[in-house]
Amino acid sequence: MTDNLWHQINAVLGSLTVTVGLWLLVGALPVPVGIGVAIGLALLLVWKCPSMGYIWAISTLLLGLESLAWAIFEIIGFQKFGPEPSLEELQEVFKAVLFGMFSAVFWMTFAYGIYKRTRGSISHHPFPEPSTSSPPKKKSKKKS
Repeated sequence: MTDNLWHQINAVLGSLTVTVGLWLLVGALPVPVGIGVAIGLALLLVWKCPSMGYIWAISTLLLGLESLAWAIFEIIGFQKFGPEPSLEELQEVFKAVLFGMFSAVFWMTFAYGIYKRTRGSISHHPFPEPSTSSPPKKKSKKKS
């Protein structure tokens, strides 16, 4: 019972993390859409993720994709400054893109690490472990 409760709590926290990231990405996310995304993602995480590690791996992967999308949106929005942007505008876009790319790489790498660690603890080895005994010794034949 308590394992299932912790599983659900982590799914809700992971979905809230992703929803806040989406709110920061979009800027003006309507409240009903945000609530719908949070509830839908929490249900999906509870339904599809067998462990808390997978919940956080997926949540941090989505957070990394949101960070990457934010950097891409900043690059696309660069056109609003016109053909010759000022130095301050260039610095603003450069900082946003640099921070967005760094954040995206960090969160995706973190997600991959969580995934590898979770997958390693659950997976079963198809081959048996080698025994500690030494292999049988071969008899040497003498030439006569």
